[in-house]
Amino acid sequence: MKNYMLPCMFKEFFGLDCIGCGFQRALDLLLHGEFIKAFNMFPAIYSSLLFFVSGAYYLVFSNPKNSKIVVFFAISNAIIMIASYVYKMKFLF
Repeated sequence: MKNYMLPCMFKEFFGLDCIGCGFQRALDLLLHGEFIKAFNMFPAIYSSLLFFVSGAYYLVFSNPKNSKIVVFFAISNAIIMIASYVYKMKFLF
């Protein structure tokens, strides 16, 4: 899978990680059973997966109640992604 990962265009142009950098590598680690390493690579990996699963569930069984769940996971995922990105930029660079 590592041979087929997409490059980050933001990082290629600006030389800095984007807010989603590490997702593909974290997903690869997760698929290989490295749960803690996946979290360390991209802390929003689990909330992103919950968001994707809830979005897929909404597409299949769409009703107004399910849309609230998708919005909840979207907002919580965005908060986790932003917080981890700010932490990474402030303390690791």
